[in-house]
Amino acid sequence: MTDRDRQNNWTDGSTEPEDCPKPGTHANYQRKAWHFSSGAVVVAALVIFAPSKMWAIIILSAGLALMIAIDVTRYFSRRGKRLFWRHLGFLTSEKEKKGPTTSLFYAASLLACVLIFPVYAAVGGVISLAAGDPMAAIVGRRYGKLRIGGKSIEGGLTNAVVAFCLIFIFVRSIHVAAAGALIGAIVEMFDIPYLDDNITVPLAAGGAMVAAVYFFGM
Repeated sequence: MTDRDRQNNWTDGSTEPEDCPKPGTHANYQRKAWHFSSGAVVVAALVIFAPSKMWAIIILSAGLALMIAIDVTRYFSRRGKRLFWRHLGFLTSEKEKKGPTTSLFYAASLLACVLIFPVYAAVGGVISLAAGDPMAAIVGRRYGKLRIGGKSIEGGLTNAVVAFCLIFIFVRSIHVAAAGALIGAIVEMFDIPYLDDNITVPLAAGGAMVAAVYFFGM
């Protein structure tokens, strides 16, 4: 790489400097653990302070503002870019190198979920993304044999089962929990063009739960 190329890299937040550490073998698990733990905090805020959603909204708004600030900084500040790749680059996927971090979509979609849906559906949407989606990725990557597109059926089934069990703990309605878990798992398996699944999964799961209550009651 020439000196000119290196200089150009500093103005492109999607390209990491050569001397920054590369993602390790456990980076994907660490990223999933981060999403799970942050989702757990949101669920706790929704459950503890129900029916108020104020604390969950505050937490997610702060998280979204932080993600926006990080992305803006890494794209428009040379020092910010270097700090990002040195300290957070190991959590970054290939897709995130060319666009916003998935954590930005994650925080935005959960905030929308909490703002739009009643508490029970917001909890279901958060769980579907924060717990079901990571488990699908872990199981699918290690044990997946049967595939639809790029996703494994084993991962999708794990997603549905884990999400159902966790949602049922809070909702106590089999058909409502099943609706959220099943639709969330299906949407996660079948990618919608131009839409990140961090956006579609929680909104689809929460919407399915609201629909289930509307048509069949709690």
